[in-house]
Amino acid sequence: MELRKSPITYVLIVISACIFIYFALAVKSGEPLRFDQNVSSFLLSLLRENSYPFFKALNVIGSFKGIGIIALVVIFLLWMKKRDYVGMAVFTLTVATGALLNDYVKDTIARPRPEIKHIVHVNSFSFPSGHAMMGMVLYVLIAYFIVCNIQSRAGKWLVMFLAFLMIIMLGVSRTVLQVHYPSDVVAGYALGLAWVLVGIIIYEFFRGKWR
Repeated sequence: MELRKSPITYVLIVISACIFIYFALAVKSGEPLRFDQNVSSFLLSLLRENSYPFFKALNVIGSFKGIGIIALVVIFLLWMKKRDYVGMAVFTLTVATGALLNDYVKDTIARPRPEIKHIVHVNSFSFPSGHAMMGMVLYVLIAYFIVCNIQSRAGKWLVMFLAFLMIIMLGVSRTVLQVHYPSDVVAGYALGLAWVLVGIIIYEFFRGKWR
């Protein structure tokens, strides 16, 4: 699977960048977004308090510690199973720089958190969602490495579906726990997808050179 040779990869990067820029400009305008109001109302009416324990668990998984532990496991497996040093380096750099980029954008946009009672503790700005962005980066990378190493078509689809489900649930959790606006989540997804696709392109380029 060579994503760097597919035009779809570059189209997705451009579309993701455009979505992120659109929401960044909308947020900087300071006006309330109808998108946020509509999506928040729908999710909070659909998912009640009995869902909070599940989403609190996702909050831990998507936290700095959770991502760090999962990343270390993936790096160890890349070394133990494949001796994929290029994969280890690119995985580490993509996740680490993605986290730094998220912090930089948060501080630059400086959007306050939703003015309602937060279900979990937060201490940073709101835009874009770090859980959504880093979930996109982490689980797309994990799915990519797994899919590249299995032959079964059904297995590939299952891995991609599970990664997609995890990414969606991480994003939904941020609105249900009332710590992010939906636009924060969508912008996090968009920036994360663009970032991880660039990381995969770099990996495939250097993997070819290494071989």
